[in-house]
Amino acid sequence: MEYPWAIQTEGLTRRFGARTALDSLSLHIPRGTIFGFLGPNGAGKTTTVRLLLGLLHPDAGWARIMGLPVGNESRRLVGVLLDRDGLYDNLSAWDNLDFYGAIHQLPIPDRGKRIEDLLRFSDLWERRDELVGGWSKGMRQKLALARALLADPPLLILDEPTSGLDPASLKVVRDLIVSLAADRQRTIFLCTHNLAEAERICTQVGLIRAGRLLLQEEPRALRLRMSRPQVVITTGGLSDAAIAAVRRLPEVQELTADGAELTLTLSEPAASERVVTTLVAEGTGVREVRHATRSLEDIYLELMQEEG
Repeated sequence: MEYPWAIQTEGLTRRFGARTALDSLSLHIPRGTIFGFLGPNGAGKTTTVRLLLGLLHPDAGWARIMGLPVGNESRRLVGVLLDRDGLYDNLSAWDNLDFYGAIHQLPIPDRGKRIEDLLRFSDLWERRDELVGGWSKGMRQKLALARALLADPPLLILDEPTSGLDPASLKVVRDLIVSLAADRQRTIFLCTHNLAEAERICTQVGLIRAGRLLLQEEPRALRLRMSRPQVVITTGGLSDAAIAAVRRLPEVQELTADGAELTLTLSEPAASERVVTTLVAEGTGVREVRHATRSLEDIYLELMQEEG
């Protein structure tokens, strides 16, 4: 039976002097997942990546990649794109990949075919002979992704791959990432600050703060579990008496009035009907009722504040 976890850690801990950078991290990331690892600067994301790559050794706990303990064998299963793209400015796109292909000991005939396939996949084939020193960051990131894929690894670890990209380049790189995991044969471990991006492409997310994992869950399930019913009501005009009457309702947990619009957090979804009835009883004309959905960013910010 195939080992089910692409990444598994238990009690993974790393200290730097008196500071605990990572505190008993336990992750179980299934194969074929796009996993978003989210947290503020200094949360422990980079330390986690270095431990998974064997660049640091844990003070406690352990990690496995595709069932293998972290070490030389597991590193062969991982393609990596960290904060630096690792490209040589004075080499062409082809020569950059050929250089790294030689490091991976890819046979020359297979190497050429692999390079061509990756350059075509990345839409860089027509620019294969250009020096990459003059390329935009978006193009360099596409080539760096191709470099990480040279040995066809089952696991990709990407650290902020879309940071600093313009919207057009961001979409191109994001679409590449999604296509890489489309057949569920490759797992992607994505460190990112871009919560909208994580919500759009990740099948699981993990939130980490001060070295501790707060949760690991599917974005949709997380929103459903942590969302409180919210409703936005547009009226023909709000009186102080109408606002006060709604505020007195026991189901209303939070209320914000902005002109003719009310934004409410309710204890249960059905309470919106009672709110509308109360407004009408106060002589308020109700034009629209919209049920709002909390985003991953909303939940993330709430958790960070609770932990702060």
